Amino acid sequence: MMGELSQRIGKKLEHYGNSIFEHLEWKILAQDVQIDCIRAAHKNAKSSDKKTHGVDILAGYYNPFTKRQEAFIIECKHREWSNFIPSNLSLWVEELCNTIECASTSPALTTYLEEYTLIGGILLYNSSDNIYEMERALKSISQIKVPRRRHPLMIYLADNSRLEKWYSFNAEIAKIKQNSIENSFGIIYPSIGGSTWDRSPVVTPTYLFSDYILASYIKSATNQGVTTKVDIKALFCFEHVTDDSLKYLQDMITNQGITTKVDIKALFCFEHVTDDSLKYLRDMINELQLESRSDRYQEVHFYFYPETEKDIDHIKDSFSKMFAGKDTFKYYLMDNRRLSRIYYES
Repeated sequence: MMGELSQRIGKKLEHYGNSIFEHLEWKILAQDVQIDCIRAAHKNAKSSDKKTHGVDILAGYYNPFTKRQEAFIIECKHREWSNFIPSNLSLWVEELCNTIECASTSPALTTYLEEYTLIGGILLYNSSDNIYEMERALKSISQIKVPRRRHPLMIYLADNSRLEKWYSFNAEIAKIKQNSIENSFGIIYPSIGGSTWDRSPVVTPTYLFSDYILASYIKSATNQGVTTKVDIKALFCFEHVTDDSLKYLQDMITNQGITTKVDIKALFCFEHVTDDSLKYLRDMINELQLESRSDRYQEVHFYFYPETEKDIDHIKDSFSKMFAGKDTFKYYLMDNRRLSRIYYES
């Protein structure tokens, strides 16, 4: 999916562009498309009539919640940090809204949107000079002003902080998929009542901008010793060999402990880790019954995104205390490029 897209996005978002959509299971419908502006109310920066709109990326995905194919227009901004101010953000968001309004009926995009419903846009911002201040970013975002629209649009804004989290999230999914068997990795979409789950490899925008993302997969665990002695188990089969008999042998091996399928529930946590947030995770596990939905041996894996070195120490200490006695609970620390820049830029 990223073949021809990576070069285009890479120019605007540097190294983020090579992996930002890699494991989201989104489909790139179109890119670098110019569409005609059909609304007199749309003006350019000099308040003159707008002639065209540029669509950087038109991306689509299947939404398990709405049960339909949805599409987003993605606008990329690669600017110096000094440009991340309320007036510019308001202008960029308004321009994105105008593009979406014209794109929904544009002949240039009709073919790409035949099976999709265009519902909104995502503004991606990356600081070209690598300067970023979280508090200032939040303040600027809170002051964005956008004129009211007759028809509501879903608009998301991802700045450096969010992009860096996505980078780490993608990296973890890549590692998980290497250990996943039966192509079993999927994002969990709980029902309102909690009685059923939908699983899909697609990461919807709602989840992308969430502080918590739930996933599950199956991995195989084998007993690998560190000595040179090898314990051989031989099975002599005199039955006529069929697909059913081979499946029977496979089940027999699994039940004898030669190899074991492990059901993994993974929780990705992007919220600042505190004792309260850990308690919230514990309640989430109980509410969703993550420990009682599989007949296989199962583990619950927590993926935390530390913001500071102090966060790392706090996670190690608090997790071991709060989940003491839970041998099947394991935690992992996602890479934060602000804490390990060499890793990301090498």
